[in-house]
Order: sequence, then C-alpha cells, then structure tokens
Amino acid sequence: SISKRRGRTLQGCYPNLFPMPFIEGKGIKLKGMDGKEYTDFFAGIAVNNTGYCHPKVVRAMQEQSRRLGHALWHNLPMVDLAEEILSVAPKNLGKVYFCNSGNEAVEAVVKLSKKYAISKGKPGSHVVVLDHAFHGRGGLTLSLTGESTYKRWMGGFADYPGVIQAPSPYCYRCKLDPSSCDLECANKIDDLLNYHHGPENIACVIIEPVLGEGGVIVPPEGYLKRVEKICKNANVLFAADEVQTGLGRTGKMFACEYEGVMPDIVSLGKALGAGLPLAGTVATDEVNGAWAAGDHATTFSANPICCAAGLASIKALKEEGLVSNAQKIGSHLMKGLKDIADDAPKVGDVRGRGLMIGIELVVDRTTKKAAKDEANKVKDELFKKGMIVGTGGIRKNVVRILPPLIIKKEDADVLLEAMRKVLTTV
Repeated sequence: SISKRRGRTLQGCYPNLFPMPFIEGKGIKLKGMDGKEYTDFFAGIAVNNTGYCHPKVVRAMQEQSRRLGHALWHNLPMVDLAEEILSVAPKNLGKVYFCNSGNEAVEAVVKLSKKYAISKGKPGSHVVVLDHAFHGRGGLTLSLTGESTYKRWMGGFADYPGVIQAPSPYCYRCKLDPSSCDLECANKIDDLLNYHHGPENIACVIIEPVLGEGGVIVPPEGYLKRVEKICKNANVLFAADEVQTGLGRTGKMFACEYEGVMPDIVSLGKALGAGLPLAGTVATDEVNGAWAAGDHATTFSANPICCAAGLASIKALKEEGLVSNAQKIGSHLMKGLKDIADDAPKVGDVRGRGLMIGIELVVDRTTKKAAKDEANKVKDELFKKGMIVGTGGIRKNVVRILPPLIIKKEDADVLLEAMRKVLTTV
C-alpha cells in the first residue's frame, strides 16, 4: 500500500532504491516497515557519519528546537558551528558560508570564485572540472558533473557555458603506465590553463579529493599536490569538493589532508548536518573578501536546529575518535576485500580511503568491460541478507561501501563474510 500511495503522490524523480521505507534507525541499523533489521553500510550516501540518532546529536536538536527553529542568517548555533569547522579545517581557511545541500555549496564555490576573479580584474569565465566528477544535479552543477545518466536530453540545462573537463586520475582505466606517466592527468590541467584557455579566464579548478559518484576514484600519490602547484603558479583558485569526503569519511577530517594541500575554497555537505539538510563552503579570508553583504544566501541558510546538530556531530567525531576509527576499520575492510578479490574473477579493482571504498566489477579483467548487472546483483543479494551497500561509477559497475564511522570490526567482518559468498558466486 505504501508503494501505491507513493506512486499517487510523489513525483517520479525519486528513485525507489528499496522495496519498503525505513521507519527507524539507531547506530548502523535501520528497521524497515517489514519489521526486519538492516545493517547500513552506505550511511545514506555518506551522510550519517555518526550513525543514526546519535544521542548527542538528538539532544542538541531537541534543545535547540525548544529555543529557536528559524532565524534569518544571524543566530548563535551558526557562529558556534563555524568556529568548530574552522578549528578542524585546513589552517589557511578563515570564513564559513552555510546552505542546505552539497549542490548549493558547489554553486556557491563557483559563484565566489568568479566574483574573486572579477575583483582581480580577470574575466574568470571558465571552470575546470574532472570528466568523472559529480558535483550535483542542478543546472550549473549538472554541467560540472561528468556523467551522461543525468544529462541525456537535457540540452543547455546540462551545458552551462564555460565548463572545461580535464581527465580524471583514474589509474585503473588509464592507458598509460602509472609508474612512468609523470601524472599526465594533472599535467593536462596545466596545459588547459596555460596553453588552451588562458589562466585569466579560469575562475577555479574544482576537484573531489576522492571522486565518489564517479566510482570511488582515488588519485595517485602526488596528484593533488601537483594540481595545487599548477593552480598557484597560474594564480587560479584551487577548490576541493569535500561534500562526500569531508568530516572523517576517508580517515582524515578532510581528504585533502592526505597530501597536505591547502585549497582556497572547500565545499561541505552530506555529513555536516548529521542527517539534517546542511552544507556549506569554507574559504580563505582573501577569497571571502570578494563577497558583499547580500550577494548570496538562501532562506534557510544556517538554520539553527541544523547547525546545532552539525556542531554536536563534529564534537562526537572528535570525542569518540571516529576519524581514526574510519582509518582503522577501512584498512581492515580493504585488506579483506582484496583477499576476496583473488577468488572473485569479476572483481577488477578494490580501492578507497578510510570508509570510502569501491569495488569495480568487470565482465573479465582483460577487457575491463563494465559489469553493471553484476554490481546491481551484488547489492540486491546483500540486501536479502540484511545489508545495505550502494552502486556507482559512470558505468554503474562499482559497489560502494560507505558505512557510518561508528562501525566496529565485528560489523566489518560480517560484511566481509557476506561479500565473499556473493562476490565469488555472482
């Protein structure tokens, strides 16, 4: 009956990922309307980093909702949360802007970058992105996203002028030898800036430190540092889209910390609101200077309840050692999955950072032809066993594991045991 009610009332843009809705969540467990309990190894696509209904987050939401539910762009929780974010962010960043979704955060990054370029007397008409990137499904962000699934038949809505695509650091599918390529994918960005378009025309280069929807693509060592240097030499802003990677997901508070890069702007979302709609950008003081009051905002920007939840969540990440736990359990899962891959011929690659892991399935390892149907079957078979994982990649052949950061080793072992059975028989 719920499916019929859904069909009668909701627009068709919502994908129906599960046969029934979930009605309750606690920790890493979800309860469905069928009464069955499911272990969530997807965290609502990297949203519930502190798990479902974390007591500190719930308490913060309750207390704030009794005080103030909405105030227009000036409230105490937004300042408290901004201070907390700056305390864990790369030290060159100095100012925070809040919005409601990662999509909005990325749009704010582009808008601020363009305003900054103009303030320096440059056109700043173009933005460089990666060809496997995912930055959102809005008009501008869909143009930045390099996935045809969302763009087909969309014409100009998905073709915002001034978007330049660079090759992704996708070593598994690269035709060059990673040991001797000298980071050619990064060097291509240098070519685009200096020899094809002109650095004065580039507002920013925006990159996910680990490409999430694109297939959990982990850049090779030195890639991000090389891109940062290229941008600095060209006087072009370097923006890190940490909507999915940020706040502990990869085993660091921010994924760009792995190479010690210092982005000029960072976008945040997903885990920031601990399940509530909250996102934002963090910029250097200099770049922030391009804004004038009233240049940019949304009605529900910096909602007090969302900010209170976000503050409690970041404090829990720190107090409970969840970032280091992501590194520890992520390493355990990676080792176990690579062991399984030896006996699973359709596993082409296992990659990831922390608790952001992708398993790329192929028809055979020689041709690397994408095994989309097999990826969906793995997801479905695990769901039958009471476990939730996701799929992704522009070829839809990557099984994605993104559990809450509170996951324990015994939970990971249960998943590994199920994965061994499914991956070796799919």
